[in-house]
Amino acid sequence: MNFTWADPYPDLHKVCTLFSRTDLVNPLKWYYTPLLGYLQNGPQCGLVALAILMEQPSKELVDTVFKYAQNMGFSHNGEIFSTNFMYSLAKEFIRDKGIEIYNGNLESQEIVDVLLNRGKLLVPYDTNKDNSPGLHGGHKAHWCVVSGVIQTQDNVFVIARHGKAKNVAIWNLRDLAQSNLQLFEFSPDRKLQDLEYKLPEGGIAGPLGLNSQSVLIYDVH
Repeated sequence: MNFTWADPYPDLHKVCTLFSRTDLVNPLKWYYTPLLGYLQNGPQCGLVALAILMEQPSKELVDTVFKYAQNMGFSHNGEIFSTNFMYSLAKEFIRDKGIEIYNGNLESQEIVDVLLNRGKLLVPYDTNKDNSPGLHGGHKAHWCVVSGVIQTQDNVFVIARHGKAKNVAIWNLRDLAQSNLQLFEFSPDRKLQDLEYKLPEGGIAGPLGLNSQSVLIYDVH
């Protein structure tokens, strides 16, 4: 298999060859901004996704964002269960980009165009056991940062990083979109834990929550 288009991106080329991604051999269009991976420690997936987006993820950076989130009343233990909270954090720590909340289905030409034009996304979604987008009603809510897109004859794929894996992920945009559209309920299992979590008014399915929402980050000209 020939993945010459991915040659400039060793992390991307590695995943294409490792998993024999024949569906990505001859893409029509693509754009990708390589980002450094970073593994989360505890319920920090949103903070780590933001730190990865900022391109220099480290314990010090995650701790700085966490302290700010705590002071603002966004988080108790590192969790971010509100897209509004994430938007506010991004505005505070990324001053040179356009940032806005996107409401609705991510499987759209608007999102593809944003990604093809150097834009990025912070997206809440449900994780399967292999960390790919799943459908668990919000019980496995997690955050990723999308920094690339691959358009083929038949599908659109996104290139993402998150705090539970070292390798870059390549997912069908439709799978990520469908996962983002069904974040209805805070996990009952989490309610049984000793940790206290900060939930927005109306819960994760409400207008201040996670469901059907993401954060767009783009260049301002």
